[in-house]
Amino acid sequence: MKIVTTFHQPSSVLASLKCQLSSRDLEHLVVAKTNRIDVYSLQPHGLQHQCGIEIWGTMLTIKSVPISGSSRSNLLLLLGHPGPELVFLFYTETSSGAGELTAKKSLSLYERTLRPAEFFSDVVVHSSGKLAVISCYTGKLKIVTFKSGNHDQDFDVMLPELNLLGLAFLPLAEDEYAIAVLHLDYQNRVQLLARDILLDDMELSSSPSTVLTPTAISSKILPPLADLIPKLIGVPAEAQAYEDGDAEDPYLGGVLVVGGKKIMMYELASGQSQAKQRSKRRRLESKKKSTDENEAEKARSKEQEREARKRKAQGSVHWPWSEVLAICAIDSLIPRYLIGDAYGRLAMLSLENVREQGLILLPLGETSPPTTLTYLTAQTLYLGSHLGDSQILHISTTPTSSLTSPTLPIPSEIKTTSAARLSRPSTGKGKSRAVDGDDEDSRDPAKGLVVESKGSFVNLVETFKNIAPIVDAIMVDTDGSGERQIVTCSGGGNKGAINVIRNGADFQELASIPGLTDVINVWGVRDQFEDTIDTHILVSTLDATHLFRINDAGGDTTLTYVQETGITENSGLITNLPTLAFGNVSRRVIGASGIASYVNSQQVVQVTRKEVLLLECDIASGSYQQLTKWAFNDGLEVTAASVNPSQVILASRGGRLVALGMTDDNQFRVVVEGPPAVLPDISAISCTPLDPTICFSNYITVAYWGTNIIEIFVLDKKGFVSISKSAPLPALVRSVLLHSFGSDHSAKGEDFHPHLLAGLGDGSVVYFPWKNKQLNDKKVISLGHAPVSLSMCLVDGKRTVFAAGNRATVLTWEKKRIHSSPIMLKEIVAATRLNMRTFQSSLLLATPTGLFIGRVQDLDKMHVRSIDLGLDNPRRVAYEPNSRVFGVGITRIEPNRIGDPEWPKSSFRLLDDATFSALANFNCEQDEEVTAVMTYSPVIKEKPMPVFCVGTYTYAAEREPSEGRLLIFSAYSSESLSKTSGLQLFLVASADVKGAVYSLTIVNDMIVAAVMLYRLKSSDNVPTPSYSLELLSEWTHNYLVSSLASYGDRVVAGDKINSVSLLKVVNRKLQNIARDYGPLWPLCVEASDEENIIAANDTLNLFTYTLSRTLGRSVLERDGHYYLADLVTKFIRGSIISSDSANDAALEAKHIFFTSSGRIGVIIDVKDAELSLHLTSLQRNLTGVISGVGGDSHTRFRAPKNTQGRSDADSTSFGFIDGDFLEQFLTRLGSPEEVEKIIAGHSDPERLTMPVEEMQKVLENLQSMH
Repeated sequence: MKIVTTFHQPSSVLASLKCQLSSRDLEHLVVAKTNRIDVYSLQPHGLQHQCGIEIWGTMLTIKSVPISGSSRSNLLLLLGHPGPELVFLFYTETSSGAGELTAKKSLSLYERTLRPAEFFSDVVVHSSGKLAVISCYTGKLKIVTFKSGNHDQDFDVMLPELNLLGLAFLPLAEDEYAIAVLHLDYQNRVQLLARDILLDDMELSSSPSTVLTPTAISSKILPPLADLIPKLIGVPAEAQAYEDGDAEDPYLGGVLVVGGKKIMMYELASGQSQAKQRSKRRRLESKKKSTDENEAEKARSKEQEREARKRKAQGSVHWPWSEVLAICAIDSLIPRYLIGDAYGRLAMLSLENVREQGLILLPLGETSPPTTLTYLTAQTLYLGSHLGDSQILHISTTPTSSLTSPTLPIPSEIKTTSAARLSRPSTGKGKSRAVDGDDEDSRDPAKGLVVESKGSFVNLVETFKNIAPIVDAIMVDTDGSGERQIVTCSGGGNKGAINVIRNGADFQELASIPGLTDVINVWGVRDQFEDTIDTHILVSTLDATHLFRINDAGGDTTLTYVQETGITENSGLITNLPTLAFGNVSRRVIGASGIASYVNSQQVVQVTRKEVLLLECDIASGSYQQLTKWAFNDGLEVTAASVNPSQVILASRGGRLVALGMTDDNQFRVVVEGPPAVLPDISAISCTPLDPTICFSNYITVAYWGTNIIEIFVLDKKGFVSISKSAPLPALVRSVLLHSFGSDHSAKGEDFHPHLLAGLGDGSVVYFPWKNKQLNDKKVISLGHAPVSLSMCLVDGKRTVFAAGNRATVLTWEKKRIHSSPIMLKEIVAATRLNMRTFQSSLLLATPTGLFIGRVQDLDKMHVRSIDLGLDNPRRVAYEPNSRVFGVGITRIEPNRIGDPEWPKSSFRLLDDATFSALANFNCEQDEEVTAVMTYSPVIKEKPMPVFCVGTYTYAAEREPSEGRLLIFSAYSSESLSKTSGLQLFLVASADVKGAVYSLTIVNDMIVAAVMLYRLKSSDNVPTPSYSLELLSEWTHNYLVSSLASYGDRVVAGDKINSVSLLKVVNRKLQNIARDYGPLWPLCVEASDEENIIAANDTLNLFTYTLSRTLGRSVLERDGHYYLADLVTKFIRGSIISSDSANDAALEAKHIFFTSSGRIGVIIDVKDAELSLHLTSLQRNLTGVISGVGGDSHTRFRAPKNTQGRSDADSTSFGFIDGDFLEQFLTRLGSPEEVEKIIAGHSDPERLTMPVEEMQKVLENLQSMH
């Protein structure tokens, strides 16, 4: 059984809109992603998130439905195939202003026998909010009517135009409805016409409507539809507010056809023209019914002639750029539209005074490639993107950057006008712009204007990170820290990017102190105990102690080495020995009632291996004066020590343990002393109070040499009394801490979470929850191999623990468990809290080379570093650790105008793993593109040789490529040049391949190239060896192998047209082991081990296979099938997060998957079969309590699907559990009624038998793994 969970939610934006959802005078921005809808309110300070809702289904679009007689709107959501559905969403607000989206109604659009719409699946809503038209099947539309924003009725209508390209409502009189229809006819011609909606008859008009004259659109304007789909935009009529009577011929409104070489505007027909059309149609229909066959034939020919007639558009303007992806209207009385293309070129189309001026196109600047544009307010625009970051943009009236460069490049064949020739809007009504120049009267307004300008008018206000679409991904550890990062090939158009993703805390380095070596511990020192600002730093090395004064006035900060610390030779700080423990302490005083209390003091305690000193700081001189000291009578040395504000705990050889206190006359007194030679030798000790508000601790934590056991004592008159003891740990304990996470300081508080933490000598952190004085449920986190130190620190007001060894992490309490947030730090020897005027709430860290000060922030944040490659779109990536470079397959397409040929250029590039600067480049041949990249180290003459293996294909005018190449590169650097300038690529060997090399994998130093077996061999007995690729075996039993995976000597081949095959390399030959014959069309495969396979297909399903034997032969048995609702592009074996490991861990992260929407997920194996049954039962019972947006239950939503919808054979998923859905159980724990309902199920057999506490523990462990 496998659990599917999400590490990074989809970031690609599908649609957006602006409307007013609440009764308050507040506008909202609604953003739709593939699985979620988010609502933001437009505030003076920017966008403010109000609420969000998860969607169960494949989201296509979302539209607003205005409520008649109100400024408010409701939302209409369209879910796509294979189960199309219309969801009616309502927004409500609580008294506190918190928003909530709820689904009031779902309307299934599923039709078993109809063919899904090929080009246009969308919703168009009438501006009145009374009517919506939905297209999702060929030849049929769904019409929904509304009353007060609520569903009233719905009915189906037949649409004669089968290949629908676009729909738009036409601006007609109230209660009259007609839609403009753009379609592809049987002769492959693009036709524009209109049809009336007859609500009373519940149908469309049988003949095209006369409000828009039908016309064919030339293929010279709209290139073949394989390249693009044109868009249809309804244009409102010109404002009827011409009080002075200027407008003798007002613009009647119409429709824009956008997406070709020109933007075409077709105006509605006048009343006179409509009457003329109706008259002609009646005469033609009459002739068609004539008994004279010749006359009837002529009438039919005349009708065909009219259908093919290309009528002149009333307005047009050249579109100088590439495919149009998004359009939005600017909220203004004057019709203006913002248009964005596939390469982020943003322009504004103005229809102001269209009768005299025509269409005017003004370039604005470059952005991310938009999938949606929404005008917000005050020249501010929201741009949602699939290929780049989503953005909030401000459009300026004047250029603000790149003032000497063209705003956007415009082809030379397009005639333009300068911005200076367009005057400012006039104050006269109906005439806002005029074109200056002598040829104003001679220019035809129907031809429009393209304005040429310089400088960008677009300013970036805010960015929303998007890592979609993820085309390829790898896991790497570039700095040897052990913390792996994800590197993805993402983006497209003008926003190709490589993203480096990690999860954890961020560390901001504030200052460094180089030159101090051999440091073993550090402490921050205050002048007085109750001070909040540290004034000194004490540093202990292997053989000495050093004190530094902090010179900090809130500006420049320096350190001064303090050499003289005492007034006399025998008083003051000991500096010729290392310090074991140090700290400010309070002063003990006896009150009038005889009760002791602790007050502020200038005293500190220093512990060395020889003695313990009580010192007092002379603030005026900055020196320390000795008040008293204490040492073991028998000359024993101190081996471990810990200091808190009123106690000193010492350990010596033989396991001797002593607790010291301070008297009111500034002397040490022995509070408790353990008998000698009773305990083993002590390796670490701690007396840090669980309650930071008190000055003493009743609990002493001790770790032992040899046994590696930790024991907790309480102080008693009888001595040290043991109350808890751990089992032996796997390595020596070097640091120990009894710490309470949370804000409460006693067991009575709900936010009191005491834990015992231990830093081990093997680089691990072990922690136990301390409940009822028991140490159980051990968890382990690995931080490398160096001994781990533990330090308490504050991060964003939270009590945390900083653990550091080879790597570092911050331990916090999140979601009712300890959460580890890795930090990109290495080789930290010691750490302590430090609070300075300049660097407040910071950490002082010691490394082998010196000290530095920094601050931890953004706990558990997803950190994404994007390397923008612009038009260079990365498609494949691999990492070579020996050379510390990335090898990236890149495709570059220069932006061209619509209809012009595009010539992709492909290359293989080496990038530095730290700076991502380009180090070397190999350009492919013309018509050749890189399709696969990987690294491996074949053993050549008993020596590993790291190389890059690159697969390509040639696409010379072929739908299916028949040629490709396999290229082997070696990266080397010239000894005389630096890495960044001297790294070069050497083509070691190459081979021509029959077909495209879509995928590569390695088996025993042999290359499997989708799907042939090669070996890199070298020539012998020559001074300069040469290399070649030897073809060992071919596998020709598949149609189109697009993905490969390997494990040991096994190879998994994913056939894009068929299914999955499992092969084995035997004696340098490929042999078939087993094969699945089901038509699953896998796009991505990965091997879990030698007998288990996971794959994903084009209908957004996951499935798994296990190798088994049936009737004496090996077969692939499908043992998992699950609808993910996302397109998986890559699987990687392993885990992204170094989760806490337990001795009896029942869950194990096995795979990471990546999708085209930007989702990163984790596949987790459930090792325990009984636990699998419990979790499956929990998912079933949750389905009865939690409902999602959409008509389907969770069970039906996750049932496998194909292109025709759901199969009756796959009524439910199997082999997989929805981990994100299971974790919602944790959010219900605060409601006993809901928990009981989930536990009980619908019947006695459905009652869950697993205790809630154990279930909670399993789900919390699941949360920590993604």
